[in-house]
Amino acid sequence: MNDTQAGGRGRRPTDWRLMTALFLFTGLAESLAFGHFQAFTPLYLRELHVPAAQIPAWTGFLGMIGFILGLPLLPLWGPLAERIGRKPIIVRSAVIEAFMFVIASRAGSPYALALARFLSGFVLGNTGVMLALQAEVSPPKRVGLAIALVSSGPSVAIAAGPLLGGVIASALGLRTLFLVDAGLTALSAILLMLLLREPPRERSQASTGHLAVGALRDVLQIAPVRNLFLIYLLFSLGLSAVQPFLPLWIHALQTLPAPRLLEGSSAYVVGLLLTIGGVAMALGTPLLGWLGDRLGVRRALLASLFVNGVGLIGQGAMASLPALAVWRIVQGFGQGGVSATLMTTLARVAPSDRRASLMNLGLLPQQLSWFVGPLLGAAGTELLGLQPMLIAAGILAFLAWPLGLGWLPRLPQAAQASEGVEM
Repeated sequence: MNDTQAGGRGRRPTDWRLMTALFLFTGLAESLAFGHFQAFTPLYLRELHVPAAQIPAWTGFLGMIGFILGLPLLPLWGPLAERIGRKPIIVRSAVIEAFMFVIASRAGSPYALALARFLSGFVLGNTGVMLALQAEVSPPKRVGLAIALVSSGPSVAIAAGPLLGGVIASALGLRTLFLVDAGLTALSAILLMLLLREPPRERSQASTGHLAVGALRDVLQIAPVRNLFLIYLLFSLGLSAVQPFLPLWIHALQTLPAPRLLEGSSAYVVGLLLTIGGVAMALGTPLLGWLGDRLGVRRALLASLFVNGVGLIGQGAMASLPALAVWRIVQGFGQGGVSATLMTTLARVAPSDRRASLMNLGLLPQQLSWFVGPLLGAAGTELLGLQPMLIAAGILAFLAWPLGLGWLPRLPQAAQASEGVEM
């Protein structure tokens, strides 16, 4: 064997169950922190004395600035992990997250907040590396369970994070909330450094650039993979145009009569309504994934795209907080189904000898949309107004459904799908 990764020689790798717990906590802490950033940025901008008329533009700018570096670097993290080891790439994200949330908690102007968001560009690219390492150390009969548990961290954070953040922010302030997020991500970095050990294996002899270019070439040249990426991009663009501006829409609807449950500070109401959608997403993720195994992953993915698009349109069209809550449940359930079935579809259409590199890029459409979507939302709000922009973005996401009807491949049964679809 050639040189092994650091920490691999002479040491047993971390037990797969402990590794699952480490990665679950890492994903949970990261998703909680970034969810708070997304949910409460408009409110924080008000605290930083940004004029109300400029808050939509700042919200859009802050939502995309991290991807100026994040997107060009994203294809490199997976190949770099094959060359220097997975652990440094995973720990890197947690350490940078801790720094960026400390900066956010101390921000005295929107420019300092922009610096914190810019650092998020160095955070991307850890999820695929964690899943690859988890699959490598888990027993073959437990790989699915381990990956499902690791993947549940973000869903739990989406479900509980906004309400928990709203309660903390209402009681102690947004600065304290961001400082708590910094502490959680710092704790995950420390745990990873102390407890994570990789199994020994050969390092790739190919250059990082060569490996990255090869994976990107596959995305463009393998038709089922390319079609799946385009469908995911359309879905993600509509979703990402809505998400940063939904707190503004909730705040606007607070001027209308609402049930007692939906009364309170803006931070509380925003957190509650985002949590309602997150709970629906947490339920939809395993349920629609389970239905995909029994009714076909193509049917489950198409149904999820349809429900998500209708739910997004409903959120913008219904101008009351109770109606918004109902459509948040519909949309969150559909979004969770997309999350559960899309990566399964990608795993089945990717050729087995190149599946790992393509899975590493599986979230690229979503991350690209995180850059472009907030800009579309800000431009649409400026040109059309907030409510028309929300409806238009929902229609954009809905269009992924008819595109999927024509483009999604009819997959073989799961038991026969290990080698991908015929090209």
